[in-house]
Amino acid sequence: MVNLSRRDLLAGASALTLVRPGVKAAFAADDSTSDILIVLFQRGACDWLQMLAPAGDADYVKARPSIHVPTTGTNAGIGLATLDGVDLYLSNSAPELKTLYDAGSLAFVHATGLYTSDRSHFLCQDKMEKGTADADPKQNTGWLARHLASLGGGGPTLGTVASGASTPVSLLGDAGAIAISNASAFNVAGGTVNFKALRNINAGNSAYRQVANETLNTVTAVQNGLSAVGTTSTASAGYTNGALSQSLQSVGQLIKMNVGLSLATVDFGSWDMHNNLVSEFRARTTEFSKAISAFWTDMANYQNRITLVTMTEFGRRLQENSSQGTDHGSASGMLVLSGSVNGGKVYGAWPGLAPSQLDTGDLRVTTDYRQVLAEILATRHGEHNLASVFPTVKYAPLGLMRAS
Repeated sequence: MVNLSRRDLLAGASALTLVRPGVKAAFAADDSTSDILIVLFQRGACDWLQMLAPAGDADYVKARPSIHVPTTGTNAGIGLATLDGVDLYLSNSAPELKTLYDAGSLAFVHATGLYTSDRSHFLCQDKMEKGTADADPKQNTGWLARHLASLGGGGPTLGTVASGASTPVSLLGDAGAIAISNASAFNVAGGTVNFKALRNINAGNSAYRQVANETLNTVTAVQNGLSAVGTTSTASAGYTNGALSQSLQSVGQLIKMNVGLSLATVDFGSWDMHNNLVSEFRARTTEFSKAISAFWTDMANYQNRITLVTMTEFGRRLQENSSQGTDHGSASGMLVLSGSVNGGKVYGAWPGLAPSQLDTGDLRVTTDYRQVLAEILATRHGEHNLASVFPTVKYAPLGLMRAS
């Protein structure tokens, strides 16, 4: 007998154009109490020396004569905090993040990253999503998959969702992870006529037909859920038409439907700005800030359950290049948005930007990215065996999170 999964059915159905492309989902169970983790990957290597800049640092200004964030004037950064005696300025394209920070809902961690000599997007993303560094043994599974396995696996079918066309490497090894590009578009292509046709041709009790009917039940459940949730609060939240807004809005719809979602991954790419950084960064950061703020507004009734954390494969070099951009570097930064974060603060240790303080021309990593992730898992998501998730990392919480 062929062992078919719901994922197999949807993949096959998509190939037959009966289900909208990029949608993979299955039947869900209600769960309105668990914490929800959202991991947002800034793919392409976001320049955190522009996102949260040491704008008054003489070494910073000297290294970036045409692209540095100024402290005064029309394009001045937003004064945010002082870390180890260095004043940090948030990009003026992200005023919404400043509002969340001032409200205590958001915290930053600077000079975070991956301990590696690699500067390849592919290699560094792979290492981060597998939860490793250069000195570690290779892993064949993703860090989120190991976390879910540590909790015992299982759970509702819509408990772990990637907002995209496929699941990321961080979920590699978790058979229950599914991908939904857009909850609103989760439907049978062709509508009611094709839906009824699928019901009719899958009458019976074979393994394939059982999976087919569970999939159709899921379509019905999600569509009914969307109708029940409505669009009023979403429409007024402030989402843009941008890609990140669409992804976070979709995640928000699943949360409000109470389908058991406890973990979601979201990608937001195009941060690889080797040329014309100032204008490209402004456009990307505007969407980044507005989308996160809109999502938080939309989630007003769920904020005490949600933690959103960002990561990126590496930062950028301190020195600007000849194309008024920046090349691949080392340390970057992370933000944590949560109803349980000790927000309104920048965490981490500032390494300095003097030549002797740099890592071969890059901002030096002072906080292993896994320390941030481990603290979130341990304090908010029931992880009692961190060694199974990050085997080589000694737990050293920064004080970011309040425990459940």
